[in-house]
Amino acid sequence: MSTIKTILCPTDFSECSDAALRAAAELASRLGARIQLVHVFQVPIYVGWEDGPAALATTAQFLDESRQRATARLAELCKTNADQGIAIESKQVDGLPHQKIAELSEHADLVVMGTHGRTGLPHLMLGSVAERVVRSAKCPVMTVPAH
Repeated sequence: MSTIKTILCPTDFSECSDAALRAAAELASRLGARIQLVHVFQVPIYVGWEDGPAALATTAQFLDESRQRATARLAELCKTNADQGIAIESKQVDGLPHQKIAELSEHADLVVMGTHGRTGLPHLMLGSVAERVVRSAKCPVMTVPAH
């Protein structure tokens, strides 16, 4: 295995993602690596919303506020880890999480991501971003359960 210099750590701001970031930070500290923290913003699809300018304005405002909250949360996570001596930077991209993470994995040596561990019907209905990333990433992937 080659030297790990860049760790890609996707986050959806869940407990699972927090656990993965802690694991990535520990690895980065031991290996002298840097963390690329990424949040993939998936634009939600709404069915049944009213048509018209008012609905579009409300939707645009909601999306802007959601992006701003994500940007602020990424900055908090970066500051916390940087204060602990971890080289970390963040970015926010739009798209389908598993696709964007797989694309970004081309520029990383390791992906460290959380997994919710869903099974059965919830897994079937929601799918697994981690599972899809494991199958399509261009580098090794380490999954971290929340518990």
